Amino acid sequence: MAGRGEPAGGDAGLGAAAQLHFRVRPSRYMAVRDVVDRVVSAYDERVAMIVDEVVGVLGRPDRDPGSTRLVVVAGPELVEKAAKAPFRPGSRGGKWYRDSKGNIRYGDPPEGRYMGDAPDASPMPHLDHLRPGPFMGAFGNDRALVGFLAGQGAAGGFSDGDLRFLSAWYGTEEDGGALFDAFMECAGLTPEDLDGGVVNLRFGAQQLTYEEAVFEFFAAQGPLFMGDDSSSEAAVGEWHRVLNDEIKPLLDGVFVKYEEAKRDPEVQQRFKDDATRRRRRFFANARRRAPDLAGFDDLVVGDWKPDRQVDAAVVGLEVLGLTTRRSGVERHAYVHGRPHLRQAVMLDGRLLSDGSDGPLMSARDKLPSLPTPHLMLVYVASELNHRWDPHTRSFSTEKQAEVGSGALGEAVLAALAAKGPRWAEVVGPVSARLHALVDGVVTRLNAVNSREGYPDKHAPVPGRRAS
Repeated sequence: MAGRGEPAGGDAGLGAAAQLHFRVRPSRYMAVRDVVDRVVSAYDERVAMIVDEVVGVLGRPDRDPGSTRLVVVAGPELVEKAAKAPFRPGSRGGKWYRDSKGNIRYGDPPEGRYMGDAPDASPMPHLDHLRPGPFMGAFGNDRALVGFLAGQGAAGGFSDGDLRFLSAWYGTEEDGGALFDAFMECAGLTPEDLDGGVVNLRFGAQQLTYEEAVFEFFAAQGPLFMGDDSSSEAAVGEWHRVLNDEIKPLLDGVFVKYEEAKRDPEVQQRFKDDATRRRRRFFANARRRAPDLAGFDDLVVGDWKPDRQVDAAVVGLEVLGLTTRRSGVERHAYVHGRPHLRQAVMLDGRLLSDGSDGPLMSARDKLPSLPTPHLMLVYVASELNHRWDPHTRSFSTEKQAEVGSGALGEAVLAALAAKGPRWAEVVGPVSARLHALVDGVVTRLNAVNSREGYPDKHAPVPGRRAS
């Protein structure tokens, strides 16, 4: 090929077959550029195919566990935990240490001459990328990080296919990973077994490490790809070729890229600052769009026709940026493997999080600075966010007065009361009007989502005062 390439990451002992990610310098020949484009697009399509095939089987409600059982093969036995609890150093009592190969030894370590510091060597450096390394000093933050990467587009060099696989394996804050859940079930693990990390886990009669068991899990999925004839000699040979020449190198590339991103200080800083960035963007947009929402509070308090209130609220939510943009919904549907969510109306769940570190919850003292129309719309959005069910593409239909407000909703009502003595006196009746408004918006958006429509963001806000 006329174009020259440089490896995007270190070799890491993976061999030449796994080095799929190259930063190719564009050639001056159009034919070469066309070949490069085809290779890149084929990579994304292959990763998407792997995830679609496995997740599709896992998600079928009529799946017969006996006919398409997901197993982890380790010789003649199924891979499972070697003991009821994961092995930990010192569980047998006494002193212990690791030898030069990383094995656990009991007793006192042998003494020897000091020959200088040596770098820490992993017993299996060619599989280290499969081990979920710590992120920002804490184990188990992968779901939050994958959710962050999924919403950041191509930042960090991840394709949509990469992010879709990571979402299916690690999961996100809102949903667990279907692939990883299947691996846990096959291996007989529970989430509590992973609290101490995966280094000391051993699986099956062959005492496989975690990294080896992950590869065995994918190697056992031949019937999902090869069909009913997967046991024939030709099918077995073809499956081994696909597994070793296509699937494993692609998985290596995704895992290596992800673990490198976790160690990247720039990624860590962007992840840490995500809530602050979302909050600043929201308040800046709120100041800019304040004239467009003028009069919405009067409409909620004084209008006798509920439909006009609902019309204004649906448009106002989008004007204030509390709903996810259409392009963001399409991306979310693909990355999370939920095609039924395309064209749905969704709320910005990361902005409206009830957690103490959420973008708005962590700045409760700034909420009273928002105009009352904005506060009312934030209340509606926060309660809608509680009701959203991505699996059914709908909002739950309980009465808001019976369900009660969430943490962010309560903070918004407190901010309304802080607007002055007059608002403090009427916050009770106003909250009752807001409860009715939430119920009305739920009904409207469920109807919109059921017919795959989308509210017109350019429609005027009813009840807006003339400027």
